[in-house]
Amino acid sequence: MSRRPEAMTAPHSDEAEHAVLGALLIDNQAFEAVGAVLKPEHFYRADHRAIYETISELLTAGKLADLVTVHEKGHHDMVYLNQLMSSVVSSRAAQRHSELLVERWRERELMRLGSTLADEILRGAHDAKGKPQPVDQVIDQMITKLMALNAVAERNEPRDISELVVGFVDDLSARYDGKIETIQTGLKDLDHCTAGGGRPGELWVIGARPSMGKTGMVLTLSRNVGRKHQVLMLTQEDSLNSLTARHVAAAGRVNLADLRNPRKAPQSMWEGVTEGVDALGKLRIAMDDQAALSIMDVRRKIQQVKRRHKELSLVVIDYLQLMEGDGDNRNQELGKIANGLKRAAKEFGVWIILLSQMNREADKRSGPPQMSDLRDSGDIEGAADLIGLLHREHRRNPTEANKFHAELHVVKHKNGPTDTLNFTFDGAHQRFTDWDGPPPTKSLKAQRGGGLD
Repeated sequence: MSRRPEAMTAPHSDEAEHAVLGALLIDNQAFEAVGAVLKPEHFYRADHRAIYETISELLTAGKLADLVTVHEKGHHDMVYLNQLMSSVVSSRAAQRHSELLVERWRERELMRLGSTLADEILRGAHDAKGKPQPVDQVIDQMITKLMALNAVAERNEPRDISELVVGFVDDLSARYDGKIETIQTGLKDLDHCTAGGGRPGELWVIGARPSMGKTGMVLTLSRNVGRKHQVLMLTQEDSLNSLTARHVAAAGRVNLADLRNPRKAPQSMWEGVTEGVDALGKLRIAMDDQAALSIMDVRRKIQQVKRRHKELSLVVIDYLQLMEGDGDNRNQELGKIANGLKRAAKEFGVWIILLSQMNREADKRSGPPQMSDLRDSGDIEGAADLIGLLHREHRRNPTEANKFHAELHVVKHKNGPTDTLNFTFDGAHQRFTDWDGPPPTKSLKAQRGGGLD
């Protein structure tokens, strides 16, 4: 008769744990290979875990870790330490034994996660506050943990530049031959400034004061990108119906005000709606309107879209200040969110555009917005590959010439030049397009520093 699963011993290897600890005690140099793979929690036995922690602390501090020093620092049994040393003849297999311990740990974690999932489903899934959770949300959380567990097996080690330049030349040649595509924005000046558009792993931040058109900007980018690539748009302020209305207005050249009050709209509106709906139906855009997003929420939704559509190129988040995170203050909290989004962009191979509010100081000063105007900016400047600040002078000093003019001030560009880009913004139709000709000349009032009323 086979044993019941609950009676089985968790996967582990006493022999491998003995071998690793003994190897470190007889040859501290082995820690260079072992320490890159092994962490204390990978040990099954608590006493072995404690001995490894002591050895690690001594070696990390640049001290000798032998029978005497490990005994004195961690108060470990001298006889047992001597047995560990005697159990190995050479340290040459220490790295292989370390990798075996990690494998056993991953097997134990896999069993634990499976048991946790079963328990959650049986008793009805609840979060930390006791609030019921949908089963699919629990499954998504488990998938995130499984992916993290799988990532443990991937080791990053320093690589020689002689090796790296070979890969660089191959990548350069592929890009020259057009085999590696950037994700074009569909706005020619922005594509020119960024040498072709966005790239997987990049985080772009677009900041603006209210009513400058930042949502309209990313809606335009979403539609342009969505013709060839999968897009995910996460809005925390608008409803999905409201966001869809903006898309329909742009795609069908319908006045947004008519969509909000269709009974007073001209009959021709319906022709535009039909045209817009038909055009949008061909685009690869997924949208979500969950409020107060956390980094975990964003990661979960990225995974959902990737599973459903098998690929994802662009993620748009509207906007940073509505997200939730951890930190001693709001500035630190938003900084952690920005850094978390940058890590997610690299891990999932997606391009993320994050909208951000700017503070009121931008309204009190003449001239274009500055990076310091980003509200509660935290570590945004360090996390972002590109920061663009959207500005419409018509909001301050309206003239006929600047009525449809918008500027995107690229104030940070990690891999290219900074610049001021000019666009046409049609607010009624929620569309950004390329600006033709020279930008409008600022009025004398604007040059003297007129502000918003």
